[in-house]
This record gives sequence, structure tokens and C-alpha cells, in this order.
Amino acid sequence: MNFYNKIIILLLVTFIVSSCSTKKNYKEFRLAYVMAPGGTSHAAAEQFSKLVSQKSGGKIRVKLYPNGILGNDRILVEGLSLRSIDMIIAGPSIIGWNAPEYGVIEAPFVFNSYAHMEKVMYGKIGKEIESAIYKNRKIHFLAFLHRGPRYLTTTNKIVKTPEDLNGLKLRVPELPIYIKSWKTFSANPTPLAYSDMFMALKQGVVEGQENPLEVIYTSHLYETQKYIMKTEHLISFYIACIGDYFFKKFDKNEQKIIIDSIKEAAQYQNDLVKEYEEKFTDELKAAGVKFIDVDRNAFEQLAVQKLPKLFKDVWAPDIYQRIRDVK
Repeated sequence: MNFYNKIIILLLVTFIVSSCSTKKNYKEFRLAYVMAPGGTSHAAAEQFSKLVSQKSGGKIRVKLYPNGILGNDRILVEGLSLRSIDMIIAGPSIIGWNAPEYGVIEAPFVFNSYAHMEKVMYGKIGKEIESAIYKNRKIHFLAFLHRGPRYLTTTNKIVKTPEDLNGLKLRVPELPIYIKSWKTFSANPTPLAYSDMFMALKQGVVEGQENPLEVIYTSHLYETQKYIMKTEHLISFYIACIGDYFFKKFDKNEQKIIIDSIKEAAQYQNDLVKEYEEKFTDELKAAGVKFIDVDRNAFEQLAVQKLPKLFKDVWAPDIYQRIRDVK
């Protein structure tokens, strides 16, 4: 029995045990995510829990499962299907996994700002993406939560241009968009699960990685990484997702309370991002990490010129340019 099957069985057992336990005078709402305490996402989850309790008069209580306690994003999606989880806050990788024609949303430099990202994801293109995900996995999107831009980090090499990356072993998520993007930028991308990244960096299996400052700080990557390049190559976000079971478990009034609360919590997180970016920058500098300015235009031009061609048989027609054209 492989690891994923074991986790899925564990989630199912958890749900059965919960369902068979002594009847409570409140409904429990289970929210899971891989992000660690100490960052904006966990703070938003706590705010969501507080809002739901307040708005429901204590009749709905949110139980948080942070830090990947119930598994990675792939497993958490299964948890929605198995009804062992009521909501997940997941990275946009779930789109690339389940609707690869829209994996473009993790392409470098596709979004130019958070305002641009919101216009896309809450607009026509975002509805197209949600429809594709629902068709494949019966998942609904409730809100998009900002996360800090992604930065390139390295163990001991300063990178200012794509040429400086030549052959550098870079840990990337297990998605073609990351692999091909960083090959385009001259790196030697090595796909690894998030849970394996720290040890791979520590042992020198890879020489760098790319993530938001929140991840770099809360996951202690600064213990292995000497330089942070200010690439800010991807304006990214998390997605608050539910499955169809949500509409059966909770009545319409309860649904409204939960949906309103996650939207308020998303705005709470969005407001925190700038503050936390400054905080994490200061903390990382204090830990001895050096921030390096880069030629962002050189990276962006490579992305714009080459990525749509590399993914022309995968992405929805003209989707990269359609997103960049949203005003």
C-alpha cells in the first residue's frame, strides 16, 4: 500500500470516527492547509475561525489542520472528495494538476500586480478555470488569498541575470510550468515535493529554490540559503476550496456565514501581505541572508517570448496573452 493510499484511508477513518462520535450541539467545520503557523495564511485561517464562531453564535466551530498535518495539496483535494475535510486553502498547483490547460496561472510574469491577478481570477477567465476544475474534481472556489511574490534563493551563488543560473540545480515544484520556465532561464530544475525540499537543500542535492518570503522564513530555509534574488517572478495566491458535500452538510444560512467569513478572512490576509513582506525581509536580513537586485526585464522577456510556444499544445489558446491583456 503506497503513501497516498495510507493517507486517504486515514482521512476516511478520521471522518467515520468523527461522524460516529457523541452528537454535539454545534457543527464542526474542518479546514486544512499545508502552510505553517507564523505566516499570513495561518493568521487568515485563525481569523476565519473567529468570524465563523461570531457570526454563527458558536453553532459552527472551525477546527484547523495546518502545516500539512492531513497531507499535501493533492491529498487534501482527495479529502474534499472523501468528505473528511470541509475546506482547503491550497496553492494554485491544484489547477495545473487538475486542469493543465490553465496551468498558465503559475507562469512567471503572467500577472503584473495583485490587482491584475484579482481582475483575472474573479473575472471571466477565473470562471473558466473554476468550471474546468469543477468538471474534473467537483471543487468550487470561494476566495483568492494573496501570497507574497516568489523569489529565487541560492546556497552560495549570486544570480543577477538568467545567464548566471547556467546549470544551477534548482528545486522546483513537480509541475511542467516550473520545470520548463527555469530551463528557459538556464537553470537545471529538479522537481521535488515540498516536504523533501529542506533536506535536499541542506544536503546539497539542490543548490537553490524559489518561494515567497513567508515560506523561506517559516520553513527555515534561511538556514541553508545565503542569497535571496529579488526576482519577484510570480505574483501568486492561495485558493479557498470546497467540495459539493459543503452544500449538503450546511444549510443556506450556515453556507452564507462560512462564505462571508472566508471572503473577509481573505481580505484580512491580503492586507497582511505587505506588512509581513517587510517583516520577513527584516527577519531574513537579521538571519544573515543577503538580498540581491536582478535584471527582472531579462527574465520577463524570456518568459514572454518562449513560454507560450513551449506550452502551445497544453494551454488553452492564447491564454497567456489573454491574461496579460486584462486591464
